[in-house]
Amino acid sequence: MKKLLLTALAFISLSLSVAAQATTDDITLERGYVEFTSLEADYGEPKVMINLNKTMLTFVSKLNASDPETSELISKLKAVRVNVYDIEGSVQPAMDLITKVSNDIAGKNWMPIVSVNEEKERVRIFTKVTDDVMDGLVVMVVDDSAGAEREAVFINIVGEIDPEQLNKVTGSLNINVDL
Repeated sequence: MKKLLLTALAFISLSLSVAAQATTDDITLERGYVEFTSLEADYGEPKVMINLNKTMLTFVSKLNASDPETSELISKLKAVRVNVYDIEGSVQPAMDLITKVSNDIAGKNWMPIVSVNEEKERVRIFTKVTDDVMDGLVVMVVDDSAGAEREAVFINIVGEIDPEQLNKVTGSLNINVDL
């Protein structure tokens, strides 16, 4: 009976520990996290989908040992999320998502740093800065230009971001932000 009780207590302790860890790893609770609703119903599966959590970013930073500066920078990130959709048909759902997300995060102390409103193109870039530390970046681009690939791009980088090193990080993760 005592052995069964100890086993049950060990199982409960382990379960609570795992639950506590899962709660602390919930990326949606991070200051730099932004929720993008899926555009799959409108455009199908994204042509590019990157979803790197802290565990995967730690792995990437260790693989990048030949460049300690980039490795250190990546190790400070908590998530990198990228969705790129080919736009088939109406561009309106993607434009609506940019408007919705922009309105949502503007009220949460996100600072708009780039805004482009062309007839066939919309770009929004926001940063989240807390105590002089950038801990979130959002890039949203919809390009409906003739002759160009019609696509919608949504990027969210969560964690401590050194603006001077941002190009280095996106390059090492093979993310091309060509604005």
